This record gives sequence, C-alpha cells and structure tokens, in this order.
Amino acid sequence: MSSLRVYLALLGLGGLLLVVPTVSAETTAFDPGRAAFTVQFGDAVVTHRIMAVTALPNAPVRVAAGGSSMGGGYRIDAPAETVRSVSDGQWRFSAPSEPGLYPVVVTDTTARDTVRLQVFVLTPWDHDGRKLAGYRIGRYEQHARRGLETYEPPSGFIEVTDANKDVLVAPHFRLEQFLCKQTEATPQFALIRTRLLHRLEGLLAALNARGHDASTLHVMSGYRTPYYNRAIGNTTEYSRHLYGDAADVFVDTDGDRWMDDLTGDGRATEADARYLAALVRDDPTPGDDRFNGGLGIYSAASHRGPFIHVDLRGYRARW
Repeated sequence: MSSLRVYLALLGLGGLLLVVPTVSAETTAFDPGRAAFTVQFGDAVVTHRIMAVTALPNAPVRVAAGGSSMGGGYRIDAPAETVRSVSDGQWRFSAPSEPGLYPVVVTDTTARDTVRLQVFVLTPWDHDGRKLAGYRIGRYEQHARRGLETYEPPSGFIEVTDANKDVLVAPHFRLEQFLCKQTEATPQFALIRTRLLHRLEGLLAALNARGHDASTLHVMSGYRTPYYNRAIGNTTEYSRHLYGDAADVFVDTDGDRWMDDLTGDGRATEADARYLAALVRDDPTPGDDRFNGGLGIYSAASHRGPFIHVDLRGYRARW
C-alpha cells in the first residue's frame, strides 16, 4: 500500500469536521477510463472507453464521433451489416432484430484511442401482463409522473444471461452489479441507463482523487422490478430503481459488504455516507437536465452499513 498524507478539511457538512485522506506522490494513479474523444449514440454521449448503451430491435441509431484533441479520423468496427457510413465520423447503426449484446468499437486513428459501445438490443415489452418470457416484472404506472419522459414505462429490457452478466458496462462496473435481487437464476431482465453509469464513474474518480484506492463501488441496489420493489415493502410506485437510473452505493474496498471508514475516524457511520454524498454534489454535470436527480443519505441499520442513494429523475431532490 502506498503511504497517505492526511489533513483536516471542513467540507461544509453541517459543520462536521472530517479527516480527509489525500493522494501522496507514491500513490498509483487511478485510470478513470476516459477516452480522448466522445461518441454519441442516439441521445447518449459517451466519454469513456467502454460504456453500455441500448436500442430497440431494428431501430436506426445515429452514431457520431468527435471532440478529439488531435482532430483525428475515425473508424468503426461493428457486427456485419449493422453500420452504414454517413460521413467522416458519422454512421447509422441499424439494431439487429434479435435482442442481445452487439459491441461496436469506434477508433480515433490519430489519437489511437478507442471507445467500445456495449450495445444491448432490448427485449421489447408492451406491458401486457406481469411477466416477460416467464420472468416476473410486475406493473408499471402507465402515466408518467409530472409528465416527464424519464417516468415513461420502459419499452424494453436487457436480457441477462450467464454469457453476458459479467460483461463490463463501464470501465469499473459490470452488468451483474445492477441486477434485481429477486432471483439469482438466469435468464432475467434488467434496465441500466448510460447516464447513471457516467455519474457513478465520476463519483469513483472523485474518490480516488481523494486517496481512496477503490476499484469500483458496491451497488447494494440497482434495478428493481415493480414486483420485487413491492415484495420488499417499498410502496413508492415511481421509484427510480424501477427505471434503471438509480443506485444505492457505498465504498467497500475490503469486501466485507459494509461501508469503509472514509473520514478516518476509525468507524463506519453516517459521516462516511455524508462524505460520499459531498463528492456527488461536487461532481460537475454536462448541463443536461436529465443529469439532475435525487441524492439520499442513509445511516447504518442492524443489517447493513450506511450508504447513499443516487438517481437521475430529471429534477433535484435531497433527503
């Protein structure tokens, strides 16, 4: 382990004085996985070298590369007959009719950097019934809350199998971290939004910048089906967990499934959740209202440690 220099910092958390570790010169650099250029897939802007995106079967999706500091030319590698060139750095992706994972790799030939789009073609669902291919989903509210697009019932889901559950959906997160906990069997279905992955990657990078050697975050709860959400006693009909853009997370570098001591006071308490929440509040967003959302702080209970809730509901909420 590299040595850490510790200093005291007042973070404005209700006057709470926190012990904040900072990175020493010997600390191994954390690679945030950011690419030298951006790729737009539909309305999702990807800034990392690997990122999950979604499309419905047979849907045409615009793909565009740009933003390279070296102004490079671009190449795309994709499954046969799924991509057509429109212009330099722009293509049209035609999603296959069969749901599944179809990786698309865009290369900046000058910067010699790549972005791997983990394109999940969704299994469509018309909300007829409560199950999808035998997997219990439950019932979504058919009227979007506040009229927001983010509360529209999902039109499809990622089919999760033994073959794809371990794939990376972002540089430091895997698909299986976000699955609903109603069963461990596969196949099952899930939702995960690209914007949430961006937010969690930003939080992880901020943690490492503060000297915490964390390779990922522990996702205590990611996607939940409406059925499972009710089964665990949650009566919130519009919970963001149902829409794939919410996560309950904490830092667990030692693997004991409990929040780490982030403040340096020798204990894992609500102060550590507040420390984590402060990093979320300080994380810059790209000026897109869809990155606005909820931030909740939870203290420890008998069966779990403290954690925070992060979501991207489209408007600001704090608790």
